[in-house]
Amino acid sequence: MFNFIKRKRKWIPDREREINYDANTQMNGKYPEIKKLGACSPYGEMTPFVFHGRLMRMEQVKRAQAKGRDPLDYGNHTIIRDVATGEIISRLAHGCYFTSGYLEGDTMYVLGTRSRDPELGGCGDTVMIFQSRDLVQWEERELLSRKGWNYYNTSLAKGENGYVLCLEVGYAPDAPVGKTFTCFFATSPDMKTWTFMDNKTAYPMDRYCGGPYMRFHNGYFYLFLVTCLPCARFTNYLCRTKDFDKWEVSPYNPILMPSEEDKMISPRAAELEGLEETIRTCFNINNSDIDFCEWQGKTYINYAVGNQLGYYHMCEAEYDGPVGEFLEAFFQ
Repeated sequence: MFNFIKRKRKWIPDREREINYDANTQMNGKYPEIKKLGACSPYGEMTPFVFHGRLMRMEQVKRAQAKGRDPLDYGNHTIIRDVATGEIISRLAHGCYFTSGYLEGDTMYVLGTRSRDPELGGCGDTVMIFQSRDLVQWEERELLSRKGWNYYNTSLAKGENGYVLCLEVGYAPDAPVGKTFTCFFATSPDMKTWTFMDNKTAYPMDRYCGGPYMRFHNGYFYLFLVTCLPCARFTNYLCRTKDFDKWEVSPYNPILMPSEEDKMISPRAAELEGLEETIRTCFNINNSDIDFCEWQGKTYINYAVGNQLGYYHMCEAEYDGPVGEFLEAFFQ
């Protein structure tokens, strides 16, 4: 299926693997306009999706946030929320952290890293998957595991030849890892049998990256990553690839930057009562962990705001156009 997985290669510096800016770079389009809509939730990693005609959102809940709200236990877990009503449809993935969502047809999948310490949360070497056709009853199983590896965020996409899973790695006992985090990749024809790509496809090796979100469109895998700018500013940037050998970096990076709009309260906010002053005065150095879906002809976006020191909230935004147009606009 993916022929490039089997190649044996020497390590290639990122500068030789990237189509990046140079003196001949042209901007034939314009910076894609993203309209910020305000804070929408106090919780963490999110994936918005449309299920049976309704806008829904998967949200990661930390143990401290769950206390007093979760009837099952007070641990780390994930919720499914109806965005319009704010109603929590279900709670799942207890003991997992860094959850992400993937919708295919009428089945919703939630991936989560099983924490080595379920109480505290954090990384682990096993990724779990949960699936449901009604968002209430969930089946779970182990998706993949590599002993001793430190997995954080994940993102799943389906290409022309099968599924590709992006894994944010902080440590690997038998492979080099770049600056703080690096993306490694695995493929599967059925989401059950997985083949890890050659470790030499790991990307990027020469700069901070985190919070990956991957989408497939028109022959390309588009990968949104978090980068650390000078003076501790964190933002999303975008690159894309056809073969995981060569990467093209968007000339319109960064995608979002911290602004006063991050401190507005969205009309669709949930569970932010009493936090308005905290949101208004928070030290905001962060626009990260972007996820999105197509909703009513627009690209509906969620992203994280915070200080990278423990405080965060999630915000909404939108691009006035479908997802495919949104992705391609960054490479015109």
